[in-house]
Amino acid sequence: MGITKMKKLTTEYIINGWLEKYHGITIEQLVETEPELCKSGDWYEKYAITQEQHDEWYEWALDEIRKATKLSKKTVKRRFTFDYLNVAPSLK
Repeated sequence: MGITKMKKLTTEYIINGWLEKYHGITIEQLVETEPELCKSGDWYEKYAITQEQHDEWYEWALDEIRKATKLSKKTVKRRFTFDYLNVAPSLK
C-alpha cells in the first residue's frame, strides 16, 4: 500500500509536511512560482533541511500514516520505506 493510495494522505501532503514547516511554501506554490526549478528536481536541494529537521519530519510522517491506516508503527515504518525516496527531503 503506497502513500498515494491512502484516502487521506497523498504524496503531496507528506512532502508539504516538511516544505511548509521548514520553508513556508507548498508544492502548489512552488510549481506556480518556480516551475523551471520543479521540472529539474533541483528544488529538493534548494529546500533542503537539517538532519534534526528530517528526523522530526520522519516521525511526523510515520504518525500521520499510522493514524490514517490504523496500522502499528512498526508496520507503517516497514511500508513507508517503499515510498520514502519519493517524499523525503534533501539534507543540508
